[in-house]
Amino acid sequence: MVRVNPPQRSSRFAGRCYKNTVLCLLITTVFLSISTIILSLRITGIHGDYGYQTVTPPNKFGREGSNRSSSVVDRPKITKNIVDDKSSHRSNSHSPPHVKSEYKQSNTHQSPVFKSIQGATAGTKNSEIYQPVKAGKRLLTYKRFGGRLNNQLFQFITALQHAKVLKRTFVVPDEVREVDWTGMFDTTFGIWDIDRLNAAYDIDWRSGLSQDFQNSIPEECVLSPVEGRALLNSGPQLWEEWDRMCPDVIDLAGNTGLLFCKQQHQFCGDSEAQLEAYQIYSHFALSPSLLQHIPSKKEVFKGKGYDELAIHSRRAGEGMYDWEMCVKGNSRTCRGHVEDRRYCDERTMKGNCAIWLDIDYQIKSKKFLKKNEKDYRFVLASDGTHDWNIDFDGQFIVANNTDWLLELDKRIRDEIENGRSIQDLSVSSFAREKLAQGRDLSPLKSSIDAVTATLLDLFSLVDSKYLLGGYYSTLSLNACFLRGLGRMYDSNMCWVLMHPNSKYSAPPPEEDAVHLNDNDGMPPALESDVEHAFVRSNDGNFIAIDRYLIPYKKNKRERKATQIIGVLGDGLVPLTIEKNKKGEESIRADFTCSYGNAYSPATIILMKGDNSYEEHYYKRGEKYDSPFSTNGDRFRTLLILCEELRYDKSLSRHPPLILSSNDGKFHIRIGSSFARPVAQPRHERGPEEPNDSNKKKVVHCLNPTYGLKDPKWLIEYIEYHIAIGVDHFHVYNVDMHSPEVQSVLEMYRKWNFITRHDWSAKASGKYTTRVTYEHAKWAAQTDCALRSRGLHNYALFSDIDEVAMGGTNGLAPALELCEQAHTDRGVIGCSFNSKTVSSVFTKLTDDEEMKMKDKLLLERYSNVDAESVCRGNCRCLGRNCEETSRKYHYGRQKYMLNMNDLSIPPRPLWTHAIGRDYDEMDKIMEQLPDDVFHIRHYQGHWLKKDLDTMEEKYAPLPSKIIDLLRKIILTEPSQLQSRYARAKEDSRFSGGVEWVTPVDRPAKYHNTLLT
Repeated sequence: MVRVNPPQRSSRFAGRCYKNTVLCLLITTVFLSISTIILSLRITGIHGDYGYQTVTPPNKFGREGSNRSSSVVDRPKITKNIVDDKSSHRSNSHSPPHVKSEYKQSNTHQSPVFKSIQGATAGTKNSEIYQPVKAGKRLLTYKRFGGRLNNQLFQFITALQHAKVLKRTFVVPDEVREVDWTGMFDTTFGIWDIDRLNAAYDIDWRSGLSQDFQNSIPEECVLSPVEGRALLNSGPQLWEEWDRMCPDVIDLAGNTGLLFCKQQHQFCGDSEAQLEAYQIYSHFALSPSLLQHIPSKKEVFKGKGYDELAIHSRRAGEGMYDWEMCVKGNSRTCRGHVEDRRYCDERTMKGNCAIWLDIDYQIKSKKFLKKNEKDYRFVLASDGTHDWNIDFDGQFIVANNTDWLLELDKRIRDEIENGRSIQDLSVSSFAREKLAQGRDLSPLKSSIDAVTATLLDLFSLVDSKYLLGGYYSTLSLNACFLRGLGRMYDSNMCWVLMHPNSKYSAPPPEEDAVHLNDNDGMPPALESDVEHAFVRSNDGNFIAIDRYLIPYKKNKRERKATQIIGVLGDGLVPLTIEKNKKGEESIRADFTCSYGNAYSPATIILMKGDNSYEEHYYKRGEKYDSPFSTNGDRFRTLLILCEELRYDKSLSRHPPLILSSNDGKFHIRIGSSFARPVAQPRHERGPEEPNDSNKKKVVHCLNPTYGLKDPKWLIEYIEYHIAIGVDHFHVYNVDMHSPEVQSVLEMYRKWNFITRHDWSAKASGKYTTRVTYEHAKWAAQTDCALRSRGLHNYALFSDIDEVAMGGTNGLAPALELCEQAHTDRGVIGCSFNSKTVSSVFTKLTDDEEMKMKDKLLLERYSNVDAESVCRGNCRCLGRNCEETSRKYHYGRQKYMLNMNDLSIPPRPLWTHAIGRDYDEMDKIMEQLPDDVFHIRHYQGHWLKKDLDTMEEKYAPLPSKIIDLLRKIILTEPSQLQSRYARAKEDSRFSGGVEWVTPVDRPAKYHNTLLT
C-alpha cells in the first residue's frame, strides 16, 4: 500500500530559523509540549470556547441547550460486529448458507477477520493499533456539497464513519442551502429520531452552526479529494501524522462530491472501517410519528402480498431519458464490484433505468418471480418521473406524508399559540432564514414536504422481502445498508455493493439466479429514449401524450420566456364552441387544471380546418370507430394550456397535473415528468467539418415510422440530411424495427444525432397503430415542435420516404429565404413541393441489379416524374387542367417551422401545412420555389396506373453530396461502413427500398435508370 503523507507546510518562523536548525527544533519541541498539556486540560474539562465543545443536539425550541458532560472516552462503545437490533424495524437476520464465512461470523456476533491495511498480525484491528494521544480538541467535520437528500445522508454517514475510526468528535456542519437541508438540526419538526445516533456516537450539533468555527479551521487541515480518499485507506501511521499536524480539527471537505473509495458506492477503509459505516445505519431512525406512515405500518400492507417486493423507481433525466448517463453509471458501478460480467449485461443495466418497462428481467431471484406482470404486488418508492398507474394500476402502495404534514402544521400552530415564535422553532441557518419573516410554516413547507416524502420512500424499501433498486442510486444504496448485510442477497443489487471483506462481491447461489444475460433480446421499449405519458381520461375518450413546459413570450420585447404548463392530447374533452355576431368561433374549456395546491382555468387550442371547429371536431370522420383524430379531417389533436400554474423547480418531485370538470364526468391525472426542450450535445464520431457559427440549427421531426428492416436506407437517409444541414432527428417508432435497424439507431443515438420515441401500440395504450398512422402524425409533429422550441432555428417535417432537396448548398438557401420572410412579413413557416421519384417502381433484371450493386440507393433512384400527375400530386384548375395548384395537400407539400421565435404561439400541427385553414396559411407561410427547395418522395401508389406511360427525367442529387456520402458510407473504415456492407451482402434485404414492390416497366425506363 502506498502511504500518502499529509501536506507539508512551513511554519511562519521557519524562514528566520534556517541558520540554526538545532535551536529551532528545541524551541518547536518545547512549544508543542506546552500546547499539548494545555489542550489536554481543555478537552477534558474546559468548555468555554465558541467552537469546540461537544454537546448534545440542539434543544428542540431553538439553538440554546445544555453543555454536554461526558467526554469522548465516556461515550458508549460500539462493537465491531454487525448489529442485530431487535428494536429497529429493519432486520439483520442470519445470512443465508451461501454467504462467505466472514459474513456468518459477523452475524453470529463473533469478531470477523479484519484485513489490516498496515499488515498487522492476523486478527489485529486497526482500532487496536491506533491509540492517539489525547492532545488537541480532536474534532472532525466536512463541507456539504449540495446533492440530493440521499447524497446528504451518505455524506453524513461517511463523515461520522471517519470520526469514529479516527476517534474524534464529529461536528455536524450547518445546513445553509435548501439542498443541504435534512431536518436533523430542526428537531422541533419531528422528522428524525436523533437520540439513537447520539447514544452511540460522539456528535457535536452546535459548533458547526457557527461560521467562526468554519473560519477557524487551518487551511492545511482541509483535505483535498485525494487526501480524503487516502485517509482511511492508509491506516494508523498516516492518522498519527494527521494528528500531529491537525490536533484540533480535520475537515474532510467533500464539497466537490461524495467520498467514494476504490469502487463507486463503496465506503473507504479496511473491512473494519467499512463495517463501522454499515453499523451507523442501524442507529438511523425516523421519528415514530413519521415512521408510522410507511406502508408496512398500514393495515392495507398486511396479508395482501405487498410485503413480497419493494421497488425503487428512478429515471435518469427529467422529461427525457439520458440513457447514456444512467447506463454508464450502472455499468461502472456493477463492473467495479462484480467480476462475473453476466450480472452487468446491457439489458440489465439499461432496464434498471426504467424498471417498469422490464420488471421481470430486473428481478434476479427465481423465488421472487411471478408468472405474469399482473401478479406482482409491491411497495413503490418513485422519483415521480413515471406514472406507474398506466401499467400497474392497483398493484402497488406508496408512502404518503400528507397526514403527517397536517399533524405537523397543527402542532406548530399550537406552539405559536402558546407563545413560541416561529423563528425560535428552527435551528439550521436554512430553516431560520426561510422562517425569518413568516408567521407559520408556509415558507418551509415545500422543503419539509420534499424531505419527508424522500425519507418515507427510503424507509419504505426496508421491510419487503425483496428489494428491486438502482445500481447507480444513492437512495437504493442507503436502503441496502438500512436492510443490513444479512439481507443483501434478497435484492437485485444490494449484494453487488456490500462486500467489506473482499475486493469483489460474492454472487448469490447459481441455483436461484435468473436473467444473467440478454439472450432474450432487448424489449422494444428499451430501444427508445423518450417514454411518453399516454394516459387516458376516466371516460377513455381523451389521451394525454405528455405534460410540457412550453417556453413562450407574449411579445418579442420580453427578455425571458415564460414557461407555460401545457398538455398535448387527442380526443374528446368537455368544451363549448361559441360564435359571436360576426360568426367568429371561440372555444371554452369546461374543465380546470390543478397542480399541487394551485389551480388554473384551461385554454384549449384546436387545429384549424377549412370548415368550422364544430364541423372538424364533432362531425368529420364519423365512419371511424375511434374517439381520436382520424382521416377525413377529423381534428381532435389539441393543446391545453394551464396559464396560471407555475412550475416549481425547487421540488425534488412534482405533483401530478390534473384536468377535471366540475361535474366529475371528466378527469385525467398526468403524473409523468414534464417534457421540455433539452439540449443534446453531440458526441464526436470522427473527423467532422468545422462548425459554422452562423449556421442555423435545424431539427428534423420525422413522422412516425414502423417496420423498417433494411438498414441501408436509414444510414443513407440520416447521413444525407446531416450533409445538407440537419443537426438532430426525432424518430417516432410505431412498431419494432429489425435488429439491424435498431443497431443503426443505437449508433446514431450514441453520437446524439437522434432522439428515439416509444410510439408503439403497447406504450401508447393502442393509441398509435399502423391503422391510426395518419392521426398519430399530428401528435408526433406537435410533440417534436414543443421539445424543440428555442433549441433550434427551424424544424423540418417529413416522412422517412421523403428526402429534402436543396441543391449543392443544402438547406442554407431555403433557411435564408424563410428567415427573410419572417423578418419582412411575420411568416412563421415555409412550405415546399413534393416530386415523386417514380424510378423506385422499376423492377430490374438480375444483370441490371449487378450493375447497381456498388451504387447507393440515393444514386440508384435518380429519375423523377417529369410533370406532376393530377390528382395524385396536384390539383386541376379550370377545364382540362389548364392550370394546376400544388399548394399544401394538393401537392403533398411539407414544411419547415420557425422554432427560434418564442413569441409564436404553440399550436397543434397538421401534415401538409401548419394548419388546414388555407386562408390563414397564405398569410403565415411562404411558398419556396422548387429550385430552392423541395422534397423527393420515394413512394407514389397514385402513379401505378400511369407507370407505363408517364414521362421521367434524370434529376440526380448533387454530386458533391453524393461523393461525400460514398466516402462516409462506402469507403472510410467505420461502424457505418461495416454495417452498411453487411446489409448489402444480406440476402434478406433487396437491392431497392423495402416499402415498394417494383413492377415490370417498358425498356425505356430501364435504359434511363442504368444510364
